[in-house]
Amino acid sequence: MKIKKSDYCDSLLPFPVLPNWASILSVAIISIICYSTSYKGTFVFDDTEAVVNNYDVNLSTPIFKIFSHDFWGTRIRNNASHKSYRPLTILSFRFNVWLNNGELSPKSFHTTNIVLHAIVSCLLLHVYNLLFDNKGAKTSLLASIMFAVHPVHVEVVSSVVGRADLLSACMFLIVFIIYYQICSAKHISTKTNFLTTIFCCILSFIAMLCKEQGVMAMTVCGVYDLFVVNKITYQAIIKNTAYKINGIIKKETYERLIILAIGHLSILYVRWYIMGSPPIFQHNDNPASFLKSPVERIINYSYIYIINIWIMLCPIWLCFDWSMGCIPLIKLNKFPQDPRLFLVFLFWAIIILISYKLIFSRDYYYRQIQIGFLLGVLTFLPASNLFFKVGFVIAERVLYLPSAGFILLVVLGIRKLCKEHLMKEIIGTCVIVMLIIQSIRTYQRSEEWNTEFILFQSALKVCPMNAKVHYNLAKNLADSGNTIEAINRYRYALKLHPEYDQAMNNLANILKDQNNLEEAKTLLEKAVSIRHNFAAAWMNLGIVLSGLKKYDEAESAYIRALSHRRRYPHCYYNLGNLYLEQGKNTKALLAWQNATFQQPTHVIAWSNMIVMLDTIGELKRAENVAQKALSIMPNEPSLHFNMANTLGKLNKFSESEKHFLTAIQLKQNTNDTKLMALYHANLGVLYHRWKKYELAESHYLQAISFDSNMQSPKDNLKSLRRYTNDSYLSNN
Repeated sequence: MKIKKSDYCDSLLPFPVLPNWASILSVAIISIICYSTSYKGTFVFDDTEAVVNNYDVNLSTPIFKIFSHDFWGTRIRNNASHKSYRPLTILSFRFNVWLNNGELSPKSFHTTNIVLHAIVSCLLLHVYNLLFDNKGAKTSLLASIMFAVHPVHVEVVSSVVGRADLLSACMFLIVFIIYYQICSAKHISTKTNFLTTIFCCILSFIAMLCKEQGVMAMTVCGVYDLFVVNKITYQAIIKNTAYKINGIIKKETYERLIILAIGHLSILYVRWYIMGSPPIFQHNDNPASFLKSPVERIINYSYIYIINIWIMLCPIWLCFDWSMGCIPLIKLNKFPQDPRLFLVFLFWAIIILISYKLIFSRDYYYRQIQIGFLLGVLTFLPASNLFFKVGFVIAERVLYLPSAGFILLVVLGIRKLCKEHLMKEIIGTCVIVMLIIQSIRTYQRSEEWNTEFILFQSALKVCPMNAKVHYNLAKNLADSGNTIEAINRYRYALKLHPEYDQAMNNLANILKDQNNLEEAKTLLEKAVSIRHNFAAAWMNLGIVLSGLKKYDEAESAYIRALSHRRRYPHCYYNLGNLYLEQGKNTKALLAWQNATFQQPTHVIAWSNMIVMLDTIGELKRAENVAQKALSIMPNEPSLHFNMANTLGKLNKFSESEKHFLTAIQLKQNTNDTKLMALYHANLGVLYHRWKKYELAESHYLQAISFDSNMQSPKDNLKSLRRYTNDSYLSNN
């Protein structure tokens, strides 16, 4: 759409016009400065599951496996999968790992996110310029700066999992820029039109492989083509009958729209085929979607939309999680006591009024608003619950692209207010103050995202009745060793939400470690009664029942856990421990073998196999198992230690010595004095048997120096000295 000079009011904004390169540089520098503090952040919240504990991020995992797994490393067709298919985002994580020589460096991940946000902000500057036909430089610059510093984007930039939104947004904007070029070309051949549109479809598919919202790039392009390039208005449709519709839509547009439609449907089909089945969300994830009344669902969705708009307009309330009591449901039977219903009615009245203006007005100003409105609404549709359920109430990360349309509307409103000269100066000052405040808020919010404890505490200010906030805070406290406060937080989370099965499971784990087995058992039994396929709770129930000597029930619980999660190496490990306690050595060995088959780096399972075979006298088999384990983990000291013990019993003293020394060398830089004492004590026994008495005495003494309370090296040292003294006396 070409801008008429009579309609053009970019000059009303009280800001200087910068050269294009200076605008790009300004946006990039501002966005980097605002998020500079997140550079020192750690892996927080979802980062742990998506990056730290995700085997797909590990360079040793074959790349092809990424394309059959979801974002969290679970097989995409598994019923327990979240169905979030983002293989290209996982590849970007692997790239960060590769840059750091196989290490998980938070700084590398956060730096990449900051740079990507700067790139998206600069691309958006270009897109805004295109939307104003390069005649709205000040409007575009202000809008892109507002986007760069907006606090609602902190979750995307400061959390590593926000990489998905950054990559998807980047590809989305590139698609639009390319599509704009073919739409604005005065003369374009059918072949070029066809190939370029196909290329846009391919890039949209790539955007979707970063995050699902990327598929909306084609929708936005198609709508832009119809309503902006072809200037389709209500009046134009009324004037032309169905037979004359060709007169208002260009032939090239027809071709592009057909390709976009086919491409869009094809991508959706491929996505559905890969997914296999829709995701299964719990009631707690998105309570409004589980309401039986369609009217109540729409009312609650509408209120959620209002909250989304509010946090974009005034980003004071920012929270890492908005579920579980954060936003109580609106019920029709509480009308008119619940004042939120009036907000919903007001919201729809405003939407209807805006829609009327946008549809029926020919004014150029409203056509500009139409662009911002469509950009915001269309990119938000996948998170709107209108087409399918989503797994959240509010997620600030999904506002990343929609905020680009919202910000454009705000800037157009600012420009409209600047008509009067006096108002122009006041508005200019207010805008500068607003940008400074937003920048400070973004910097401060980025600080909160640097550590989990501060992040979870900040959420209590926004959602003090959110059980999930208390749950996450309890989990963090437990990990840091503050078990008493963790127990209190878990109990409070259960008070807020009595059916919170995950809180029951975690609280039961702490109580189990404190030997409070009966209460742990009660909690776990309730957890699995609430969620029958809760594999982790079934496994933990097995551990508790085993501790209570209820072996048959424990075995049933483990088997139930494995029926819900076939790939569960830790469950096989615990099942093996149960069989060992019952004296069922063959079954124990088989269970541990399953654990190491599913997770070749399961050190404890390997160690248990070696020790058990050693104990029952199967020394040669123990040696073979140890060799296999060391071929996978050559730098694991416990495996060298167990191998050394077995070789010592086989009288292979030289080989045993080598493994003992390797174990000691690998462990010497740690603070584990008890293990060092054990390693030296056992090496002393080897030398004792090997009749290298001086070396034996030396290592017994070293063992005692590491752990003065360890009795065995003291007894062995006395025995050695008694023997050597007797030998000396007999020889003289």
